[in-house]
Amino acid sequence: MTPLRYGIIGAGYIARTAHFPALKPLLERGEVCIAAVCERDPEALDFAAVELGAGRRYTDHHEMLERERLDALYVLLPPTAHTDAERLAANQGIHLFVEKPVSLDVGQATAFSQEIERAGIISQVGFQSRYYPSAEYLKTRLGDCLVRHANVQLFYSGNPIRYWTSRMELSGGSFVENTIHMVDLIRWFLGDITHASAFYVPRSEGDPERGPMNLPHAYLVNYLLEGLKAANFTTSRCLSDVRHQRRDVSIVCENAHFEWSAQQVLENGQVVWSTEVPENAFALQAAAFARAIREGDPTLCRSPYPSSLNSLDAVLAANRSAVAGGRLMEVTGVGGLAPAG
Repeated sequence: MTPLRYGIIGAGYIARTAHFPALKPLLERGEVCIAAVCERDPEALDFAAVELGAGRRYTDHHEMLERERLDALYVLLPPTAHTDAERLAANQGIHLFVEKPVSLDVGQATAFSQEIERAGIISQVGFQSRYYPSAEYLKTRLGDCLVRHANVQLFYSGNPIRYWTSRMELSGGSFVENTIHMVDLIRWFLGDITHASAFYVPRSEGDPERGPMNLPHAYLVNYLLEGLKAANFTTSRCLSDVRHQRRDVSIVCENAHFEWSAQQVLENGQVVWSTEVPENAFALQAAAFARAIREGDPTLCRSPYPSSLNSLDAVLAANRSAVAGGRLMEVTGVGGLAPAG
């Protein structure tokens, strides 16, 4: 087997802690080799090159894409750091894996999506929750149900983790940077989102100082989905003085109430699927992307870039609605983001 030649742009926190370990099994089996890594931070670049056995190191992705013959490119950047890598890769016929959120600019993301579709390349956005076996089980089970409603509640620390994820202008806020995973998963279960309305609880001058943090304390978002379904999300960043967090995901049908996690699925309060140790969803996603390239089958990727735009539209529409005092926003999934009615 000739290994697929990968290039990687970005060697930050999520790359080092999630994507590099997920690529290791593919490297060990000889399915993939890392031909080149691009990163501006010297220490991060050295770590990535050694960790992945990269052939060459670059600090400019233009130079890397000009010099290297790549089968695929991993773009592992914060959303405001995207410039032209996706367009350049698509124009060269290089398959693309892009970490979420792919941008804070729907227009930019739409332009990249159009380039990807024109090029006919395989693409995958990093929504690994779709690859959990528990998610597969629930999606299949929901095919037998008349689904009406989803409820997601996320309770997290209010303390900063990394600088850019703590800044609204750089991350889009916790609902965009983090909750987009659950928004995308609910989309996979229930269908595309059509409308959004949101209220946020902002920080005020009297609040305790939390380093660079300028994000809202809480995000309250309601969605309408295709087929007369609804979903509501609560993301809380209030647990600043205690080491505790929680995630609850429920799907309500005419004949069943499901509770989902990576470890188990409950139906009407009874465990119907469980595992002691969840499989690494990042690794399952990486393997599916590599297989899709090798077999020329884009359907093996569960969140291709073009269809993932509905998830991006949905979280950015929530931000716009919150700014507009909860006004109902239309979510088109193809780059339009206009107030409804």
